[in-house]
Amino acid sequence: MSLVGTMVGRYRVQRLLGEGGMARVFAAEDTSVGRHVAIKALLPEYSQHKSILERFMNEAKAMGRIQHPGVIDVFDVMMAPSGELCIIMELLTGLTLREQLWQRGPYAVHDALPLMLQLADTLAAAHAHRIVHRDLKPENIFVIADALGTRLKVLDFGIAKVMDAQNVQTATTAQMGTATYMAPEQFRSAKLVDHRADIYAVGCLFFEMLTGKPPFTGRNLFEQMNAHLTQPTPLDQLPPQLPPAVRDLVDRMLVKDRDQRLGSLTDAVAVLAGGGSLTPAPVPLHTPAPQLPTPPPQPASRRAATAAVSRPADRSWIWALVAILLVGVGVALTIALT
Repeated sequence: MSLVGTMVGRYRVQRLLGEGGMARVFAAEDTSVGRHVAIKALLPEYSQHKSILERFMNEAKAMGRIQHPGVIDVFDVMMAPSGELCIIMELLTGLTLREQLWQRGPYAVHDALPLMLQLADTLAAAHAHRIVHRDLKPENIFVIADALGTRLKVLDFGIAKVMDAQNVQTATTAQMGTATYMAPEQFRSAKLVDHRADIYAVGCLFFEMLTGKPPFTGRNLFEQMNAHLTQPTPLDQLPPQLPPAVRDLVDRMLVKDRDQRLGSLTDAVAVLAGGGSLTPAPVPLHTPAPQLPTPPPQPASRRAATAAVSRPADRSWIWALVAILLVGVGVALTIALT
């Protein structure tokens, strides 16, 4: 049953925006204040499943708890008259990062760095609240371009956790994460997934924003898994004008051993906030001697006073000159007499 044309609380549902494996998203109007909102409604076949309902609620709580500009604002959670659990949230206008990459190709470095900073900062805030996304991909990053500039919003917090429900995976053919962006440990065991899996996925997103394609690909799930587990990161594909500190950052984020991987996205924020300029400048092989500043000219009166004071100390050189002249005269007379 479609919610279009019905009322969910004070919200009038206007049109369907999209549908995923477990929920549909509608545009609606808040009739009390005239504000346009989005309603995410759990599909009816899952609305009676207790564990899925709990996970759906956890998603709403997670987005509400983070309180970050890079996360959608959640206004309310309520039940539709037809029985679907609904999350009332901010309505976004723009394109997903996937659509942006399809339309424009890779981002120029100067355009990518501010967006990379926003993405890292958003996920760092989520991790600070012990929230792990686990399904970061271009489809879950929304790009907004308006009077405030270009901004990113991270979508679908908690969806990977919903899909991790044991008795839902078979019914929805869902997996925990998307293979193109999954960390190596995600292929081994879901129990190994923590915030470092998000760091790996963000590294994959950074790489794709800069090159137009993900770092590890394959024709099927097995080849994708093998690429993540065994293939080195193709850093030579990154644009040459990328700052060395950012290149090193991407490399550290995509380390296959999570214990050796970048440990926190706050470190990524520090690098990107400096525009990648945290790498020390190279030291020249031959360091020139420092040039001492030329003293300012002294007034005539001061030069005279300085000269007058220095004369008594300089009389010894006069006697040395007299001695040299006398020796020279003596030698000349001896030669003449001879």
